[in-house]
Amino acid sequence: MNSAQGGRRGMESPGSVLPGQGTSETSVSSEVPPKQTGDIDLENALVLVADDDPCTRHLFRRYLEGAGFRVIEASDGQEAMARMTEAVGAALFDLKMPKATGFDCLRFVRDRHPDTSALMISASGQVHDAVEAMKQGAFDYLTKPVDPDELIPRVQQAVRSTLLARDNRSLRQAFGYPVLTKSIVERSPVAKALRRQIAKVASLDTTVLITGESGTGKSTLARMIHQLGSRASAPFVAVSCAALPRDLIEAELFGHERGAFTGALAARPGRAEMADGGTLFLDEIGDMPLELQPKLLTFLEDRVVQRLGGGKSRQVNVRVIAATHQDLEHLCEHKRFRQDLYFRLNVLALHVPPLRERPQDLPDLVSEVLARIARQRRCPRFVASERAYKALLEYDWPGNLRELENVLESSTAFCSNSTIMPEDLKFSSLAQPAGASSAAGSTARSLAGLTLKDVERLALQDTLRLCNGNKAQAARRLGISEKGFYNKIKRLGLVPTL
Repeated sequence: MNSAQGGRRGMESPGSVLPGQGTSETSVSSEVPPKQTGDIDLENALVLVADDDPCTRHLFRRYLEGAGFRVIEASDGQEAMARMTEAVGAALFDLKMPKATGFDCLRFVRDRHPDTSALMISASGQVHDAVEAMKQGAFDYLTKPVDPDELIPRVQQAVRSTLLARDNRSLRQAFGYPVLTKSIVERSPVAKALRRQIAKVASLDTTVLITGESGTGKSTLARMIHQLGSRASAPFVAVSCAALPRDLIEAELFGHERGAFTGALAARPGRAEMADGGTLFLDEIGDMPLELQPKLLTFLEDRVVQRLGGGKSRQVNVRVIAATHQDLEHLCEHKRFRQDLYFRLNVLALHVPPLRERPQDLPDLVSEVLARIARQRRCPRFVASERAYKALLEYDWPGNLRELENVLESSTAFCSNSTIMPEDLKFSSLAQPAGASSAAGSTARSLAGLTLKDVERLALQDTLRLCNGNKAQAARRLGISEKGFYNKIKRLGLVPTL
């Protein structure tokens, strides 16, 4: 089944971490905010499905409820608009419905519920209309028949986008900030310098390269640059070079014509076309396959795209922002990344510092995460005890902001009387407390005495875990082909554990 990979807005987890009020006390707390009618639980989010075909509605309900969503239905556009409330986390509209079209519903959502993400459902011959809907503010689009493996991640992303937009709106009202500012707080010198750089870069229309460790908020920073610039009202379209299968990246980026390859049942524009007038965000650009880099270089030079299987070229007007956690200069030295492409991308460079280099920011970050958790759960404030807060300061945070959010989310779930104690904090075994001796505190495995087969097995397991189970990405990190990777895990007997 074929489902269009629309311009999903690459979003990170919805924990907003705007600078909170500084504190000199020995505990970090979150004041209970006013109850927000728009707060929804991602795992139990409400999704509106509007389609005049009852079979389609039934299938969507079955898929979505199986994934933990709550579903309400509408059989026409007028009913869909009547059933839209702030409780809806994502809305799916069929393009062609009686009484009111999908475009009518989209305009209604943009006017009445601007934070709610809307996805369009189109038949194979309506792809052009679906792309037009995205230009008018739709979050994404899907083509019938819809594969549940495509549907569920899209809806999850849409709900996260809704949650983030609502959190940002409430924080803007509370703190007076005009845009999303996750990971940027005002205490540390490095964060202040980065904020000044962002303000200058956003006003330009030049290519930007954002570097930094995983979890530091590079994707959010890219969106912030987009929101601050002159293209803020135009699409922000993200492409994850690490998440997409190697053989589909070109089709996703530049589109394809019908019959261009097996399974290409209809023509589909690429992400570059969808971003026309706005921003194209190339996340994890260091994972771009070497054989595709010349075509990307050509695109960056002339902003012209040509779909796979087609002979017609299309001019697009996009700003390009790229991000990576890898050292591109090192990759260039080892012939894994083209030097000319690196120079083309590295016009305006921004580096996001890891959390361990900005300990002054930790009080504000912890305060904001705890406030967000209390708001989402509608519960009393959480307080970190003095000993728990000391442990947070001593930890090295290899996962940066993303790990901070996860640790606090977990600790607040298991703490007693809304007070976080040291035993409630579940840190990763991949790191040690800041300043600890590497000889005494390191948890890295010793390879001495292991057979080469055991070392290879550990390398495969740990790399696959690092890549969150993405076998294509793990193969690229190990420098082997996907076929070679599959052969190795089969030979080493790892298949049942993956």
